[in-house]
Amino acid sequence: MTRILIRTFAAGFYKVHAGLLLTLFVTLFINFFFTNVLNQTHLNQEQILLNNLKLVLTSVSNPVAMGVLFLIWLGYTLKSCQYVAAQLLLIQYQFLFYSTNAMSLRKQFQTWFVVQTVISIPILLLGIFAVGVGFSFDYYFIPLIIPFYLLILISGSAIFYTKLLNNLSEKTATSSIPELIKNLPKPLYSLFFYQIVYRFKLTYGITKVISTILIIGMYALFRDHPDDIRIAGISILAVIAAHSVLIYESNEFERSYLSFSRNFPLTRTVLYFQFAALYGLMILPEIILIFCINLPSIAAMVSVLGLGTALLFRTILYWQNQKMGVYLKTVFGLFILSALAVMFGGLLWLIVIYMVVSVVLFNRNYYKLTE
Repeated sequence: MTRILIRTFAAGFYKVHAGLLLTLFVTLFINFFFTNVLNQTHLNQEQILLNNLKLVLTSVSNPVAMGVLFLIWLGYTLKSCQYVAAQLLLIQYQFLFYSTNAMSLRKQFQTWFVVQTVISIPILLLGIFAVGVGFSFDYYFIPLIIPFYLLILISGSAIFYTKLLNNLSEKTATSSIPELIKNLPKPLYSLFFYQIVYRFKLTYGITKVISTILIIGMYALFRDHPDDIRIAGISILAVIAAHSVLIYESNEFERSYLSFSRNFPLTRTVLYFQFAALYGLMILPEIILIFCINLPSIAAMVSVLGLGTALLFRTILYWQNQKMGVYLKTVFGLFILSALAVMFGGLLWLIVIYMVVSVVLFNRNYYKLTE
C-alpha cells in the first residue's frame, strides 16, 4: 500500500508542481552552495567558504531568516496537502477508502508518514544541509529546532490524510468566491483572475511569497551595488520564472473554457494588449516593490522586461502546445540564457527581442487549432 501511494501521490505531486520546485529549490540550492563575489583573489580559502555559505549561515544564525525559510517549508507542505486531498476526492481513488481503512489507524499514520516524507524530500535535503552547516560553524539553537519542525510538518500531514480518509463523505459543492468579487466587472482578459480565486489561491500566494523573497534576497546579497540594473533584471526574470506555473495554467484555462472567445470580433492587436494587461496585473505587486527599491528609470526598464518575458512564456504555448514538464524545462532554459544576457549588458536587446518574438508568435499562432 505504501508503494502504491508513493507512486500515485508523491510522483504525481512532483510532476504537477515541477515548476515551483525548479524555481524555489534550484534557486535556494544555487545560493546555498555557490554564492560568490566577483573577484575572490584577495580572499583566502576560509573566507571564500564563508562567503559561499553566507545565505545558509544567515538562515541558521538569524531567527528572522530562519522564520522566512520555515514559512517557505510550511507553504510547500500546505501545497502538498492540498494536492493529495484534492486527489483523494476523485472517483478513481475512492478505492483507498476501503483498502487503507482496513489497516489500523497506527498503520495508516505510518504509511502516510512515509508518503509525506517522500513528498518532502526537497525541504528535508535543505534542512539536513542547514543543520550540518550550522553545527560545523558552532550554531546549535536553530539547527536543533529544524528537525523537530520538519517532523511536525510531516506528522501533521500524515494525521490530516488519515483523518481525511476516515471521514470521507459526500458534500454539496459550495462556491468559495466572495460576494464582493461576484459583483465586480469581468472583462475577458480578467477571467483568469477569478480562476485563481476559485482554484489557485494557494499557488498564487506561494508564488508571491517566493517572488518577494527572490527580489529582497537579490538586493540583500548585492547590497553594495543597489543601483546596478543587472540585479533588478535578474530579479524580475526570476519572478517571471516563479510565475511559470500560473502562466501555463492560464493557457489551460483558455483552452478549456474560453475557446469560444476566438469568435469574438476582436483584432489581434486588442487581444495582445489584453494579454499584456493580464500579466501586467499579475506581476503588479512585484513591479511596485521594484519601484520602491530602484530608481524610476531602472524600475521602468525592468518592468517592461518582466512583461515581455511573461508574454514570451505565454505565446510559446501557442506556438507549441507543450506538456507542463517540457514547458517548464523550456522556461528554465530561457531563464538561464536571459540571466546571462542581462549579466553581459544585453537587457535592452532582450526587451526588444522578447517583445518582437512574442508578437510574431501570437499573430501567427493564436487562431491555429491545437490538439
